[in-house]
Amino acid sequence: MNKTMIKKAAAILLILCGLLAAMLVLTHPAQNGRRTTEILPEINGEPVYVECEAGVPVEASLCAKEDFTAGGFWVLLVNISEESRGTVRFAVTDGASNLLLNQVIPVESISPGKWFLVEANIAFAKGETYQLSILADGSEPYFMQVPEGGAESLPFTMAVEKGGEPVDCGISLGVNVAEEVAVTYGEILYYSVPVCILAALFGIICVAFGFRRVRECVGRVPFGEFFTRYGNDLFLILLFSAVCLSIYSRAYLKGVYISADSAGYLREAVNLTAGNGFHYDGMAGYDSWFANWPILYPAFIALMMAVTGADAYLASKLLTMVIIGILLVVIRLYFKKDAWVYALCLTNIGFLNLSYYTWSEIPFMVFLLGFALTLAGIVEEEEPGGRRYFVLGLLGLCCFLTRYFGIYVWIATGAYILHFFIGALKKKEKRAFKKPVMLTVTAFVSGSLSMAYLLLNKIMNGMASGVSRTLWWDDYEKLTNDLIESLLTEVFNVFSLQIPELIEGFPYQLKVFVVATVIAGLVWFTWKNCRPFSRESVMIFMGVSYYLIFIVIRYFSSMDTFYFRFFEPASFLLCFAFIGLLLPYLRGKRGFHFFGGAVSILVILAAWSLFENGGMDTSDSYYAQLAGQWDKAYEEIPERSVIIFNDIDFRSSYYRPDVVEGTISPADSLEDLRTVYYGSEYLCIRREFAEVMLRDGEYEESVAALLKEGMAENTGGEFLVVPLSGSR
Repeated sequence: MNKTMIKKAAAILLILCGLLAAMLVLTHPAQNGRRTTEILPEINGEPVYVECEAGVPVEASLCAKEDFTAGGFWVLLVNISEESRGTVRFAVTDGASNLLLNQVIPVESISPGKWFLVEANIAFAKGETYQLSILADGSEPYFMQVPEGGAESLPFTMAVEKGGEPVDCGISLGVNVAEEVAVTYGEILYYSVPVCILAALFGIICVAFGFRRVRECVGRVPFGEFFTRYGNDLFLILLFSAVCLSIYSRAYLKGVYISADSAGYLREAVNLTAGNGFHYDGMAGYDSWFANWPILYPAFIALMMAVTGADAYLASKLLTMVIIGILLVVIRLYFKKDAWVYALCLTNIGFLNLSYYTWSEIPFMVFLLGFALTLAGIVEEEEPGGRRYFVLGLLGLCCFLTRYFGIYVWIATGAYILHFFIGALKKKEKRAFKKPVMLTVTAFVSGSLSMAYLLLNKIMNGMASGVSRTLWWDDYEKLTNDLIESLLTEVFNVFSLQIPELIEGFPYQLKVFVVATVIAGLVWFTWKNCRPFSRESVMIFMGVSYYLIFIVIRYFSSMDTFYFRFFEPASFLLCFAFIGLLLPYLRGKRGFHFFGGAVSILVILAAWSLFENGGMDTSDSYYAQLAGQWDKAYEEIPERSVIIFNDIDFRSSYYRPDVVEGTISPADSLEDLRTVYYGSEYLCIRREFAEVMLRDGEYEESVAALLKEGMAENTGGEFLVVPLSGSR
């Protein structure tokens, strides 16, 4: 055996000894090991609270279900002002009145709306009751209410009193359960064992074959060629998978994102699948015309329901996934090898939040992007083909049929028509008039179809867009402050960031300067880099037009205040435009591909985290639990009913589309009710509400008689259910 072989053997032996020493350390049990399990209750989705009034204690009797050690209590508090200088005292005593915890916490150190840990070390004994007292001084924070059954996962039962009076709900209180465990240093230092083994294996290979030869072999593997050829498509597939997993986890398994608008879309989708067309109360027996929103989005949901057999809410989530897939295909076909960069627009916080909700903005954004790209092609080409004008008109109509505001695309296009007409008049060439004339015809046909849709709504509903859009009272100062906040939010959403705390604390006058500075910077960058009538210029013009027109309309008509939902479609277009302007500065740079790799790793880790954090655990489906609650809430309500003074979760209005909501005024007679609620066969009202109505004695005699008769015939149940005899 020559000296070289001896040296290699010695080096390998040394590596193995080092690995053995590392394994001995990493597999050795650490002293005083403890595992902490965070257990939180289910919070009521509605804004309902238990107030901590100054000087009035909120007390929770905690009866231990098992022996355990509490390493701290998690509390979720809201209504905390930044100017508050008060405190909140947390104290725990046992059955013998021994003080086990006494912490006074400055309220400004508690982040409102986020879980806050009050550290403790208390041994709970099974069957024993402990008293937790919360006393606010100089502040009035609120606990969120915990619904019935929402605290079952906690290791104790909770009975709450406020000022000595029982409270019929739990409070947003969780616990860290600490237990002693045998844990090794390898478990404490994540991945240390496999890293050591891989490092030793790599060292042995390098010693055996030589480091230079190993490096040359690795260098011959065509990683660069593979990722150059397939990296773009792999990233799009990876991003699509991650976004779909996030939607399924966050918006179905772990949460339900249904607003009032969402419930309207879903209710119409259910009625469409039942063959009722535009009559969104058709299953309830009414002729109500669906006009508050355009029909296209609920029609898409209905189509997805028919294809998959899924219920309306799940179908809306599947539809969003399909639309996002179509969007990525469009991006890939249009932007080729740069598609992965443009696809980063889907990581915008605003876009993701829109994806979680059952809202029409996601399909609208796809149509809007397609419209902008098609219009850019027409603007750039000398003589566009007729197919482009047809696609432009179709996309413009789809924008409108997804959101009424989509009609703005023809207002923005009008500026280009005017420009081309002026240019044609200057040239005095017949051929120069072709483009503005074709754009005008396209806008006229598509716009006329849109107006015809509104006319149909007017005839069937009485109002072109379903409800009055006239101005009601507005606090214009607050509205303007919301606008400033929304514009700031849009800027940081692009980078998947919340507004930094420093800027969040600025008064609105200073926030105006921040917004103005950002806008001025973008204007300067656009002026220096954007070629007139280029693809990027068209998208910028469409995005800016959207912002300006929407802001003006909002100040002259009332709707929700400014927030991300309204502005995200325009921000989406602007992001595409600015990426196009930035790419010449980035393409070909070594760090550019490194950035792509880093983003890919982050996307993989984001998807991985869903599985690691239990986000894909189907055994604990939030939607399934919510549907169970709705089943229980409606179990006494027969089909084709009107619920008077309905207090059942508004999100369930699509879940029972055969039911409508109603009211009774003191002057209403039974015949009036039969006329108004002609489609309903039964009238339902909570027994306690009926008792109050009868006790007040203010309601019309025939209605009172109907309620008395129902009370006499139905002695049990939460609801009084009476037939609306004579209903048609």
